[in-house]
Amino acid sequence: MSAVPHRVSVVIPCYRDAATLGLAIASLHGQTRQVEEIIVVNDCSPETDRIEAVLQRYPQVIYIRNERNLGLAASRNVGLNAATGDVISFLDADDELHPQKIEFQLRVFRPEIAVTCQVRRIGDSCELAETAHCENEFKVREVAESGSIVMRNSLTGAALMISRELLAGVGGYDESLRSCEDFDLWLRLLDGGVSVVDIQLPLYLYRYNESGLSRNNLNVSRWELQVLRKYFERHGQPFLGTRADAHIWAFWLLKHLLRFERCRESALRMEVRSNIRLLSKYPFLAALLACTERFRLLRPVVAVADLRRVLSRGFAFNRHPV
Repeated sequence: MSAVPHRVSVVIPCYRDAATLGLAIASLHGQTRQVEEIIVVNDCSPETDRIEAVLQRYPQVIYIRNERNLGLAASRNVGLNAATGDVISFLDADDELHPQKIEFQLRVFRPEIAVTCQVRRIGDSCELAETAHCENEFKVREVAESGSIVMRNSLTGAALMISRELLAGVGGYDESLRSCEDFDLWLRLLDGGVSVVDIQLPLYLYRYNESGLSRNNLNVSRWELQVLRKYFERHGQPFLGTRADAHIWAFWLLKHLLRFERCRESALRMEVRSNIRLLSKYPFLAALLACTERFRLLRPVVAVADLRRVLSRGFAFNRHPV
């Protein structure tokens, strides 16, 4: 007897994304394996009229409008609760999918695992017709323990494909988080024994937005540490009660200092100082971080990285002369 084919629902939260929503939906219609259900969740957007004008071109899309602004995590949960498919996937309204994304993820999907893929950054002028066709054979990486990503979240959150029952069973996204809800979900899934299969192809197309939520350096840094606090609590330890947890905390503070050297936001620097003081039980770590912050020892690291990026762009330009 042949297996019953999966029914795929894709949830698209939308806030200030009326200009790109149509492109996101079009990338779903361009899939080599069509999805059965598209759900757009309008998170009480100030662009509601424009969003609804876009959706007039797509009458088959299920449209939900939040009565008040709930945030990304809660809006994804709204879509999850409304979905009828046994398989759930997500797409942010300012991003797009590679045409083979759904097909390839379904090839490795199993109800007891989660599937993601690599990400490719695109600009406003991206044309899906220019997106390279991927070969049918591809590599995957399996992640089985939260400890392997707690110091560096290498998994693409919005690219998630998962059983609706499995996602609902872990409570969906944590609605108390206004950012980094993807990172938190990966950690909870892995802590719950759910393996993650990461397809080593850039099938999720991320549109860079300078003013987007992910560019709010201070708030993102705060939410990252909130996710860490929740992680420590789940593992039954008092806050920074072990040296291993202190090393994780210190590592993230180093990342925040690097972020400060790029954005130069004084409020972020003050926030890092405050969080360094929480390491008082570990004087060597605290002193190392305090010296790094006070004397801005990471400035050369950022300068070298920026120089390498500029040079690589120059070489790329020279390889394609007019």
